[in-house]
Amino acid sequence: MLLYKISFLFFVIKLSNGIKEDDLVNPVPGLIFKSNFKTYSGYLNGSADGSWKMHYMLTTSKTNPDTDPVLLWLNGGPGCSSFSGGFEELGPYYINSDNKTLFENVYSWNEKANVLYLESPIGTGFSYSTKNISFDDANDDQTLQQNLMALTDFFSRVQPQYINRTFFISGESYAGIYLPMLGDALIKKINNNTFPNPNFGGIAIGNGYMDIPKLQNSLVLWSEYHGRFSIDEWNSIKKECCNNKDVDTCDFYSHFKSNTQLDFYPDNTTCGKLLAPIMNAPALFNIDPYNYYQECYNGALITYFDGRSSVKVSKRTLEKYRPKNRNTQTIVNQNYPYTNNSALLVNKDSTDILFGYPCWQETFVAGYFNDPQVQTAYHIDPIWAKSGKVFSDCNNDLYAKYKVTYLNMAEQFKSMIQNNKNPNFRILVYNGDIDTVCNYLGDSWFIDEVGRNNGLQKSQRERWYFRGEVGGFVQTYNNSNIKIHVLTVRGAGHMVPMDRQGPSLQMITNFMNDVSFSNGTLINTYPNPAPLIQSQSGSCNFLYSLQSLFLFIFIYVLQILYS
Repeated sequence: MLLYKISFLFFVIKLSNGIKEDDLVNPVPGLIFKSNFKTYSGYLNGSADGSWKMHYMLTTSKTNPDTDPVLLWLNGGPGCSSFSGGFEELGPYYINSDNKTLFENVYSWNEKANVLYLESPIGTGFSYSTKNISFDDANDDQTLQQNLMALTDFFSRVQPQYINRTFFISGESYAGIYLPMLGDALIKKINNNTFPNPNFGGIAIGNGYMDIPKLQNSLVLWSEYHGRFSIDEWNSIKKECCNNKDVDTCDFYSHFKSNTQLDFYPDNTTCGKLLAPIMNAPALFNIDPYNYYQECYNGALITYFDGRSSVKVSKRTLEKYRPKNRNTQTIVNQNYPYTNNSALLVNKDSTDILFGYPCWQETFVAGYFNDPQVQTAYHIDPIWAKSGKVFSDCNNDLYAKYKVTYLNMAEQFKSMIQNNKNPNFRILVYNGDIDTVCNYLGDSWFIDEVGRNNGLQKSQRERWYFRGEVGGFVQTYNNSNIKIHVLTVRGAGHMVPMDRQGPSLQMITNFMNDVSFSNGTLINTYPNPAPLIQSQSGSCNFLYSLQSLFLFIFIYVLQILYS
């Protein structure tokens, strides 16, 4: 009888926690520092019948998890895992060169937000279909429905404690398509009371793929002003492509060919041949298209080029072109044999603040998450784990088959502006200013057009500051019930939270709190690393002993109560 009562009490406690505690990752494998937040990992339903399983990870706020907002993060691709953001950019954990241990990102975005990472669409990362484990067919509209259903499931079933919390949605790259579509759908569902959480605060889009023609046209100008063309070449381009008319309105895009609207190559016209160096640059000149000034040492010179390198270069295309050291762990251990804690090697005042981490972080992340013990700790579904699939940053097959439905997001922005009823709703469009994949000029052109076409007022462009230095520039478009900030992050490439950690944390925190982007009071701009865990095994044993002690006390109290 006593055992029955104990079992019933455990059942009641479990119901009160929902799915939440089942998804707790404890301990986090390989953690070498003491954390003051929780990590959850599990699955959300991406379809009504539950056959589309969307993998998520949640890192709770370091400051006040009970009141801080929820921030959704989506990586792009399409087909790239949001673990790219979680373990390479804005998350609290970075992976050491041993592929096993985690060091700290002191500027992680969960400083004042509960950050939700969603692997989208189905076929990306650990997200899968129960009907077909190899399912990887995707398009914009289907991805929207999966994201919308998963977010609904998050608030209503899996983590219901956040159902009345203010929430924002964010992401980068091809999420410039995902996010306006999702934002528009959320506003409409909130207006007709069919979404569980009505407290939608806004959208943050980083280096967004929001208007394909404008991104391609602006890239030509960006390239000229960054020295890719000689004076003679530029004069020829203006003559052959623009008939010596205004280059700002020149339709270079008409000379780019594509079967997917993701990867482009030049046509055979004289103009197309003149523009070819832009598309060939990653292959021919060892240039990282995601960060124009990023250099990766110890890599072999590039000798392979297939003739169709893209302006919108995908991560898997980049793998062929980016010079990188394939034996990273050996080099790191030989040169720095005294520690496997990469946090001790980071110099945040250097232009390479991460000891070359951008050059090989994808290899580290894949190594970590292909460990069966790590997958078990993160509650990866055994169906996925036993399927023979291998975790990778990006799903090449999904990318190759992805059906791009929309050339730009103008209609989605128009709809959000017209239908939004939240007077404090805001949108942040931010760009690292040395990204050539989704450059700042094309995104600025797009939002300027959105502002003109929808009657938004435009402020003067001004500097914003981080620790007294210029962090970038910002301009705001607004009417009575919406604000759209267009912001650059100085010295950052495509992955802004990785390239400029401190400025990016200040940016996103101030955006969510609706204060000046130069306000440095909401975060610690000079954070100290958390103390290291002296012995991981000792720490784990202590936790298990503590849990056993609590269980013993719990049973003892029950025996007294029911005796």
